[in-house]
Amino acid sequence: MQKVTESNVNRIQVTALGYGPDSLTHLEEHFHRLGLDEALLIHKINLAYAHKCAHCELAFAVLDNAESINKFKHDIAQLKLVKKIPVVVAVANEPLRVVMDDNRLDIAADDFIYLPLNDELFKKAVRTHIVSLKLARQTEKMRTDFNKSPISLGQILVENKLIDALQLKKALDYQKTSGHRLGDTLVELGYIDEDQKLHFLASQLGVPLATPRQYASADLNVVALIPEHIARRHKCIGLERTETELVVAMVDVLDLRLLDSLRDATDLIIRPILGKPDEITTTIERFYHDIASHKDASTLMADLGESIEYLQRQEEEVDLEEMQAAGAELGIIKLVNIILANAVRDKASDIHVEPMEKDLFIRYRIDGDLRKVLSPPKRSHQAILTRIKILSNLDIAERRLPQDGRMCVKVGHREVDIRVSVLPTIFGEKAVLRILDKEAFEKSVTNLGFTSYDEGIFRAQIAKPYGMIIVTGPTGSGKSTTLYSAIQSIKSVTRNIITAEDPVEFHMDGINQVHVNTKIGLTFGSALRTILRQDPDIVLIGEIRDEETADIAIKMALTGHLVFSTLHTNDAASSIARFVDIGIPPLLLASSLNLIVAQRLVRRICTKCRTEFTPDPELLGQLSESLPPTTKLFKGEGCVTCNGTGFYGRTGIFELLEISKEIRKMILKNASTIELQEQAEREGMKTLRQAGIEMALRGDTTIEQVIAVTTEV
Repeated sequence: MQKVTESNVNRIQVTALGYGPDSLTHLEEHFHRLGLDEALLIHKINLAYAHKCAHCELAFAVLDNAESINKFKHDIAQLKLVKKIPVVVAVANEPLRVVMDDNRLDIAADDFIYLPLNDELFKKAVRTHIVSLKLARQTEKMRTDFNKSPISLGQILVENKLIDALQLKKALDYQKTSGHRLGDTLVELGYIDEDQKLHFLASQLGVPLATPRQYASADLNVVALIPEHIARRHKCIGLERTETELVVAMVDVLDLRLLDSLRDATDLIIRPILGKPDEITTTIERFYHDIASHKDASTLMADLGESIEYLQRQEEEVDLEEMQAAGAELGIIKLVNIILANAVRDKASDIHVEPMEKDLFIRYRIDGDLRKVLSPPKRSHQAILTRIKILSNLDIAERRLPQDGRMCVKVGHREVDIRVSVLPTIFGEKAVLRILDKEAFEKSVTNLGFTSYDEGIFRAQIAKPYGMIIVTGPTGSGKSTTLYSAIQSIKSVTRNIITAEDPVEFHMDGINQVHVNTKIGLTFGSALRTILRQDPDIVLIGEIRDEETADIAIKMALTGHLVFSTLHTNDAASSIARFVDIGIPPLLLASSLNLIVAQRLVRRICTKCRTEFTPDPELLGQLSESLPPTTKLFKGEGCVTCNGTGFYGRTGIFELLEISKEIRKMILKNASTIELQEQAEREGMKTLRQAGIEMALRGDTTIEQVIAVTTEV
């Protein structure tokens, strides 16, 4: 970076900081290639001497070594909070992205950039900061010099090459008819985006812009300072608080009436910051539901007596009347209702009620990850467990043995089935409630995550009149969803469809569903023998666990029935060896199988904060030799919608093994799993790893998610 000696009155003072002489190489290349010197006066300084950085408006601090992360956090804080540099950008090469993301909440930077970055994206990021700083300069000058005439936003954007003169003319012409502000007009015409507009507006008004980190780290007690009806009506939310001040994100920071109302309601000085309307609305929805739940929980638990406290030495002394009374107490009933209703609202798949030595934790599993949501008093543990046992028809007196049950509850207008598992631990009974939301379940093959090619294969196979289709994968990989989607797709009034399940997870109209109950002798085998006498066309078997079930399923497939079932194996080809292992002759297996589907669930990248990056070449080499070094992948930066995680929802990756004539011959010859796998790949089958890589290249998930759920031999 070459220091320019000409007048720097209108140029932004930029400092590039790094720990070593080579750490700024990539950053220098970007600046030189994009020709940004005409707007900037650039200096270089060692990041270790950040405290000496002076007269800087825009700082780029480069992390070049994972071991320096703690020092990096300290030095960034020095730049932003001590030296008061207006804009600090944290920069790292792509291999250090994970380290930076893991420490993101502790890094006091205004923006994050990962190199190498697409030139256009780099130019957009830097020029946005330049324009924002120039607008802030202008605002400051006008405060001290009332005779100073402001430079228009359009003029500044043209001077800094974010738009050209012709685009400005079109925007001004359009503005005359629409009556909108220039910033809104530029967004409507697609010349700048919403983020840039907010940056510029914040600079003109001289207020900070709310960051995703502030939304994600907001405290319930701080948010609760503003009454919910005010927050919703005026689109504002409290984010941070000191002894005398409350930082409030709002869409209109010039609304003096609102500022006065908030000051009166909170008895604090209000420091407004600018926020996006959709981000504020999303945060309001997330926090105020939880605030209501916590208030209800606190109120309900306040009057609980100490007599229910769990005492390990007295666990054999069970007072059934006392336990029933505790489980039927109005406060406990409402608390359990809150736990269930919030879990359904947040689309949780499981609820964990976990007793520790001195605490009680309530956690939800959402999109595959556990999240702590509530911590009632430990003394309420036994009462909560008793209530859950009463609802699921379990023995409330039994606290030494595991128990399984189920309940059906109505949340609003939705019926939700819940499977309950109770397990004794050293600090009391732990309960896990699996939520089976009938309405949230999407019974559509299109929504599963198939590529168009794989969806064509799957639809062709499930349309066949007979044979067997097996879906395989570990627990929680979405096998039941795939099977139900297939049944939903092919059901009709002309077909008799019967299922045998343990348990029936989702109720479907037009389908005869049988709940297997081994306690009373209704096993898969006995149910299937009876189903054969019910004139079925299509049979769904919840799981093939033993030789008896497998034998009946095979014979059904050979006698003109279409059979769906699941199996627990790591991949599609291993399913054949598993069938042989439990006693199915290869001759019957080769004649009955139509399709084997192996699947896994991966987290889907949040579309609101998805960004493109160039991964480490070594990582690409490990994944596939055919991927060029310039391959682009995607990652979620973290935003309000995804609560800073970078992920929103889950999707499936699939491996489809069609049973061709050649593979049937190989099954008859007892071919090994590896030989079957190689033949299937020659015929066009994509492995789970290959399917996952394709999904990562499309931007649906991250490569780390793919590696975590797939293995490559």
